[in-house]
Amino acid sequence: MIQNLIFAVPLILGAVMILSGLIIRNRPRGKIRRGISTEALIIDFAEKTAYMKKIPYKAVSPVVEFSTPDGRKINAVYPYFINQDFISFKRGDTIKICYDKKNTNRFHIENDGSKSNLSFILLFSGLFMIVADVIMFLKY
Repeated sequence: MIQNLIFAVPLILGAVMILSGLIIRNRPRGKIRRGISTEALIIDFAEKTAYMKKIPYKAVSPVVEFSTPDGRKINAVYPYFINQDFISFKRGDTIKICYDKKNTNRFHIENDGSKSNLSFILLFSGLFMIVADVIMFLKY
């Protein structure tokens, strides 16, 4: 009885970790519920000076232009700034965004690389826990 419990607890915890990792895997930062997906054109970059350990660096954020279903043209700045050395977009690129229908200036970029590493950690740890538990069960 106790041996089955000792085997079951890590197995259940591993399964919960894997399920949690799968649930949060595709949840980007700043996701908008019931938003409208569309294509947007990067027309410019907003710039600001940011600091890391008191060392300044230039941070940028794309300024996009997109059209609403009623034909209005919207220009909006992405709220998250990143180091200019790590930006993966350039002027003229077309990207997929999801914007808030009530506030068209609020949007997020689909597949912008902001997904949390927590999902990877949960998936890997849960899988490792299950495999280690099965190996221990088979060996002893």
